[in-house]
Amino acid sequence: MTLPDAPRPPEPPAWPGESTPPPPPAGPQIRAVDGNRAALALLVVQNVVSALLLGRGAPLGTALLGAFAVTVLIAFTLFRPAMTALLRDTRWRTPPAWGTALAAFALAFIASRALALAYVLLVPSAADTVPQFLSRGADQWALLLAAGLLIPLAEEVAFRGLLMRGHERAAGFLVAALTSTFAFSLAHGVPASVAGILPLAYVLARVVQHSGSLWNGVIIHAANNTLAVALGALLAGRDLAQPEEAASLLRNEALRLPLAGGALLFGLAVLFVCHLWLTPRADPQERRAPGPWLSGAYVVVVVFGVVTLLLTLPVAQGWLGRISALLD
Repeated sequence: MTLPDAPRPPEPPAWPGESTPPPPPAGPQIRAVDGNRAALALLVVQNVVSALLLGRGAPLGTALLGAFAVTVLIAFTLFRPAMTALLRDTRWRTPPAWGTALAAFALAFIASRALALAYVLLVPSAADTVPQFLSRGADQWALLLAAGLLIPLAEEVAFRGLLMRGHERAAGFLVAALTSTFAFSLAHGVPASVAGILPLAYVLARVVQHSGSLWNGVIIHAANNTLAVALGALLAGRDLAQPEEAASLLRNEALRLPLAGGALLFGLAVLFVCHLWLTPRADPQERRAPGPWLSGAYVVVVVFGVVTLLLTLPVAQGWLGRISALLD
């Protein structure tokens, strides 16, 4: 007599509320290496193409529009499989949540300005190194379109759409948020800019993970850049020199350091609130392609940012000045 087989215990569900893991999405998938290469390509194109156009006398807005056009061309030729996967991804097809995006932008803006203020208070000379997006005449509208909308869209596709998505599939939500934040912030090079962009970049990563929509990141990024361009145009040509009383106040070591510490703590506190609020939503693509997220392209992005950052420091500027004088 043959005894029936003992019933096998049910396997634990892989996802909350589901008895079996969801099938992987059909079609091409975004790999970590694809995202890293896309971020590097964006960085190279924006810097090289805009520099070439500016060198030929093109105004800033026109140069950025040209860089965006070349970026789109490269994205749909060299990165066609990754872009196809992104266009099919739920994050691209999920509409934005405007309330979430605007609330996250307000908090990110406060945290970013607090950290930037802390750095400038600690290093007063850094205030003169922050790049200004300024133009004149009709090119101001081209600058507003390029820097305020199109460049944010391209950067969100590269960093939060491809790079972060690939890192999520390889290493999970937290690693992807941190690596995309680190690379995006360092890519801006200037220390004062990096200090101000770090909180914004982390909120951008978490709001996309929290809402499941890449468009919320685009909204926040575009709002931040548009505000910066608009303020630059509004204040262009005005004398913004600090009154002597305010300047002497900031030179007071007994007050400057506590102000910097207070701004730093306040900015970090706001960022921590964002971290607690913007918890990632369950996503079947997380950790569906376990493997290394680090590649040569990511290392190049980080090295580029570090070298650019170091070259803006006063010590490096002094060395470059001496070398230039010797060559002349």
